[in-house]
Amino acid sequence: MYKAANYSRLSRDDGDNLESESITNQRDFMKNYIKQQDDILLIDEYYDDGYTGGNFNRPAWQKLIKDIENKKIDTIITKDLSRMGRDYIQMGEYIERIFPEKGIRYIAINDDIDTLYETPGLDYLQFKLMFNDFYIKDGSKKIRKIMRGKKEQGQYTGWKGIYGYKRDPSDKHKLIIDEEVKDIVIRMFDLAKKGYRPKAIADIFSLENIPNPSTYAHLLRNNSTLWCERTVEELLKNPTYIGHLTQGKRKKVSYKSKKEIRVPKEDWIIVKNTHEAIIDEETFNTVQELLKKNKNNPLNKNDNLLKGFLYCKECGHKIGINTSSDKKRRYCVCNYYSAHSKFKLCTPHSMNYDKLEYAVLEEIRKICKKYVDKTNFENKIKDIKKNNDIKEKVMKQLNNLDIKIKQTTNYIDNLYIDKLDGHIDLKQYDRLTLKFKEELSRLDIKKKELYSKLNSSKEHKSKEIGKMIEDFLLFKKPSRELLVNLIDRIDISQDKIVEINYKFSV
Repeated sequence: MYKAANYSRLSRDDGDNLESESITNQRDFMKNYIKQQDDILLIDEYYDDGYTGGNFNRPAWQKLIKDIENKKIDTIITKDLSRMGRDYIQMGEYIERIFPEKGIRYIAINDDIDTLYETPGLDYLQFKLMFNDFYIKDGSKKIRKIMRGKKEQGQYTGWKGIYGYKRDPSDKHKLIIDEEVKDIVIRMFDLAKKGYRPKAIADIFSLENIPNPSTYAHLLRNNSTLWCERTVEELLKNPTYIGHLTQGKRKKVSYKSKKEIRVPKEDWIIVKNTHEAIIDEETFNTVQELLKKNKNNPLNKNDNLLKGFLYCKECGHKIGINTSSDKKRRYCVCNYYSAHSKFKLCTPHSMNYDKLEYAVLEEIRKICKKYVDKTNFENKIKDIKKNNDIKEKVMKQLNNLDIKIKQTTNYIDNLYIDKLDGHIDLKQYDRLTLKFKEELSRLDIKKKELYSKLNSSKEHKSKEIGKMIEDFLLFKKPSRELLVNLIDRIDISQDKIVEINYKFSV
């Protein structure tokens, strides 16, 4: 007598028919088969409900393999090959090597496979395994397409909200603010805006024993409070915090693997204004500029104020700031020249950094004083506020128009359905459709007018540029945050001519 085990599996991920392939149906089918056999004794039943056939990391299957090792089982029965698994390579490994070596008899009833008798189904085994593998690959492709469609529509598809947010209980595809950690997110951006780098922020949170995002999401068992620099940097770069849902930042290397790789930023799926923001857009943009300026610059307590702003006028590459061997002097030099000096692709552009910094700050103060002009400074601030108020009002009107356009389009779609269902006749359909199309045309014209008004409204790149300039004038040595909001870049020519490019009209 052969000591047999029935194995059943069902997976929604594989696109299985939940009714015809239910665990109960599979078990009943196999029991009926065993009743008709004289040499098979059913010892135990194993089933994995909700597990993909793409791999064998399933609890019941692993238990079955252990029972085989312990000689409890010497025969495995499945309804068909796909119930055991769909991975072409692993299935072949089990059936053609592992089972024969361990003396295991395998039966796939519907596929006419019984390894004891060399049944006809074994002649077509490779083709069936390849087909099953293709089935899961095709199903995975369809699921990815569906999920991408949801993401592009602004629906959140994660099983937990990102740090700072949680899923709305009334709509799992929408994010709401998680009040428990909201202040930590705000503090993180405030620290970054003050010039703290991701490593420094991670150290601060670690020392204060703040649970890291993985621990907070109950993904770790050890309740770690150790923050990682990479985690902080990724959070700081996530537009989700300004209300723009950002997904598709990672993808699996293969439909057979759980390993994920990072996706380039240009391929992220970003849908604007899908939920309430935690961070204002200006703060977020300032932090992005600071992260860019600080990139690849080593951490230094006496960090150079102009680091990341300096560029070579001739070759366009960055100008680095070095320290002399006696640590007494700082000097600038073209990075491109330093890397390829023997090829003479550029010139050193060497100059004393401290003198440069002093001269640059004096020049910025002079420009700022000229810009401020105490007699009309107050008016400039009022103009800025007025422009910002106009923009905010227009944006609200545009948002309301988009809602009306969407509603009107839905009305037209519903009219067509009503016509097909016989609720309205053709004349009523034509008359109502014409009415709604005229309304759509009117709304589109209004939308164009608002966009025109928005573009004609003069507004500085920064909402509070006047305040930033006033703050700058009060400091003998401003912070990098202020410089980021005032300066785009500083070009230095080989003749040591310094050209400052501002973010506002001078």
